[in-house]
Amino acid sequence: MGWKKTGLLSVAFALGSMGGFGSIHTTDTVAAAAVKESVKVYNQFQQYVQKPASLANARNYLINHIKEVDTWTATQMTLQLENAQKAYLPVYSEKVFPENVQKEINNAFSKSKNLTYSTLLNAIKDANVRNMLIEGRDKGYKLETSEGMYYPVMHYEGFKSFKPYVTKDIAAYIDIMATESNQPSVFDAAIVISWTELTNRALALEDFVTKYPASNRSTVLQKELLNATSRLLYGSSNTPAYDYDEQVIKPEVKKAYENALKGNKGDTRILMILEKLLQLLDSTNNKLTPEVEKFLNQTVNSK
Repeated sequence: MGWKKTGLLSVAFALGSMGGFGSIHTTDTVAAAAVKESVKVYNQFQQYVQKPASLANARNYLINHIKEVDTWTATQMTLQLENAQKAYLPVYSEKVFPENVQKEINNAFSKSKNLTYSTLLNAIKDANVRNMLIEGRDKGYKLETSEGMYYPVMHYEGFKSFKPYVTKDIAAYIDIMATESNQPSVFDAAIVISWTELTNRALALEDFVTKYPASNRSTVLQKELLNATSRLLYGSSNTPAYDYDEQVIKPEVKKAYENALKGNKGDTRILMILEKLLQLLDSTNNKLTPEVEKFLNQTVNSK
């Protein structure tokens, strides 16, 4: 933190010199106080975020104090909170999986079809289950269900309150993660969003890794981009891009590709892939021929 303090004091001195000695002294004092407060907030946050037992305190503290620190510090604290939440998620999941907990949640969900904590807590009376749900709420998770099971996931929508205080790349990262968290692309091995939305999400990932190659979260989203590109070109197990029987690309898939290219031909790697793919499909009457399959395999397996 020393370099930040020196930098801030240097700026304060330069600004103060324009208004005489009194301005130098006043600005210097204000800058020093700001640095001191930022360090104080950061250090207190570290006391919370480094211990799983106080993860809820860390989240609550960041919500209430992030505006008191500089952008660099706010960004570091936000990423540290995410890291801590992801690290504790498997531990918390084990608290949700026991049969009695699953039964209580299922009974409540069956009546309301709502997995918000407020709805569940209104319906569930078991003290142990209630405490477990309160822990998940306060530590920043949300509940999802699939194939009759209930499980916690990261709640990235909750990170949006930090966006005004963090760097542009992390604000963009939060938006990308929240979009997927709020409405996952795939559910029970089926694509549950439109092919147009699927295309847009892949393009958003590509835009991030292109625009912010040095971002702290670039590597994470590069991996997501590989998955998103494969999904865009092949579909999923229960929602393939090509008809099983006829081996012809589905009309809605081709339409999404064509819409993505309107006014944007060849601007990005994904768009270049889609442009080439559509040209191949035009020559094969939209069939998944060995030539098309070879192109897809080479595309997905290359970076």
